[in-house]
Amino acid sequence: MNISRQNAMQIVMDISNIINQNVNMMDERGMIIASTDVERIGTFHEAALRIINENLDSLIIHEDHEYKGARKGLNLPILLEGAIVGVIGVTGNYKDIARYGQIIKKMTEILILENSFQEQKKIDDRIKARFLDEWLFEDAPEGYGNKFTERGARFGIDVTLQRRALVAEITDITRYRDSADGQRLIDMVNRTVRHIIERDNQNVFTKTPSQMICLLLDCDDERIRDIAKEIRSKVKHQFDVEIRIGVDKRGTKLHQSYQRAKKALEAGKYSNEPIYFYDQITMELFMDEISDSSKKEFLLRIFRGLDEDEIAYWIQFLRIYFANNGSLEKTASQLFIHKNTVQNKLNHLSKLTGHDPRFITNSTLFVLAIQFYENTALRCV
Repeated sequence: MNISRQNAMQIVMDISNIINQNVNMMDERGMIIASTDVERIGTFHEAALRIINENLDSLIIHEDHEYKGARKGLNLPILLEGAIVGVIGVTGNYKDIARYGQIIKKMTEILILENSFQEQKKIDDRIKARFLDEWLFEDAPEGYGNKFTERGARFGIDVTLQRRALVAEITDITRYRDSADGQRLIDMVNRTVRHIIERDNQNVFTKTPSQMICLLLDCDDERIRDIAKEIRSKVKHQFDVEIRIGVDKRGTKLHQSYQRAKKALEAGKYSNEPIYFYDQITMELFMDEISDSSKKEFLLRIFRGLDEDEIAYWIQFLRIYFANNGSLEKTASQLFIHKNTVQNKLNHLSKLTGHDPRFITNSTLFVLAIQFYENTALRCV
C-alpha cells in the first residue's frame, strides 16, 4: 500500500473518532500498519491476508483468535482502481458495527485516494522546483536544448519566451518567520502574489524561504511597475503587510535577470523606495566586489572607537536622516524628538567620528558606511 504510516494512522484515528470503535489498517502482506490499539501495530493479521489472497468482499470474525493476530469484528478490502491494496478492520461485536461496514470502506478508499493524490502532488512540486532552480540559479549557455525545453513544456512553461524577473519580499520578514501565526501570514501573502502573477498562465511564480520570485512574460517598465504596485496594494489591503520589490533590466537572460532583480531589491532597502529597478542602482553595483573584511575595516575607521551597539545606533539614525534628505524637521518627526535634539546628535556624531554628515564630502562617507553595514554578512563589528 502506497501510504505512509503517519497518514495511515491519521485515517484510522479519524474513522475511530466517528464510530467510537477500535480500527486497524493492514497492508497487502496482512501486517497491521496503523491501529488505535498501538500495541498491535507491526503484528500479523491472518484474516486480512485471507481477504487479499481470496479476493473476499468481507470477513466477519466472531471470536478472538479465530485467526492469528485477529480479534472479533469486521474486516473489509480497500480497493483502488479495482485492486485490493489493503484491508480496514473494525474491532467489536458484528451486530454493533455491521451498519458501519460500507461507510468505513468507502471513507477509507476516499481518504487513501486523496492521500495518494497529495503525495503525487508533492512529488510533482519537488520535480518542478528542481527544474525552476536549474532554470533560475544556473547560468545556462545561450539558448536551451531540446531536452530542457521539453521538461519545461511538461509544466506548461515555454522556456524560449523572453521574460522579466520581479523579486518581492515582506518588509521585516523576521517578525513573522518564528511563529505559527506569522508563517501562516507569509503563506497567505505568497498565495495572493501567486494568484496575481499566474493570471497569465505563461507567467511563473516560485519562492525561496524569504522571497517571492515572479517571472513574467516580457513587458515594458511601465507595465511591470503596474504589476508591482498591484502586488503591494493588495497585500497591504488584505494583510496590512508591506512588500518591497526589485525589478530586473529588460532584455537579459533569465538567470541574469533574476540576479539583477535581487540586487535591485537589496538596493531599494537603502533608498527607502518600495519598488526599485535595476537601472536605478548606482553604488550597489560594486558592493559584491568588496570583501566583508574591507567593509568592516571601513566601518571601524569611520566610527572609530565605537562599539557594535553604538555603530548600529548611529547607522539607524543616519539612515533616517539621509532618507529625509537632511531635513531636521522631518527627521525629528520620524524619530519623535525635537529638531534641536537632531542637531545635537549631529554635533555629537561629528565630534565622535571627526566627520560631519551635514557636509557633502562627509555625507558620502556615511552613505557608504550605511551601505557597507547593511550589505555585509558580518553586521557585528
